[in-house]
Amino acid sequence: MSEERREIEIIPPGEDPIGGPASRLWVSHGQEQVRFVKLGPFGGFMVGLGLLSLFGLGFFFLTSMFLILTPIVAVLGAGAYLSGLFGAGPFKRLR
Repeated sequence: MSEERREIEIIPPGEDPIGGPASRLWVSHGQEQVRFVKLGPFGGFMVGLGLLSLFGLGFFFLTSMFLILTPIVAVLGAGAYLSGLFGAGPFKRLR
């Protein structure tokens, strides 16, 4: 088993990498270009606030569904308990 050692390529600032700028990943549509920029403190705060509100809304709706399903499960459980008391249904004891 021979392990091939590769040399680390260090590209000095201002020089194009091998293959030139055409080998870089970019997306364009017509005359518009997609650019990736580093966020500043305010932009990071706004992205964090948006994610926090998204998670908050998700938690709110999941909690609301839980509160709606709780009485339904309680009614079904009460029905199963009462049917067991009266000896009806599949939950009666065999004697």
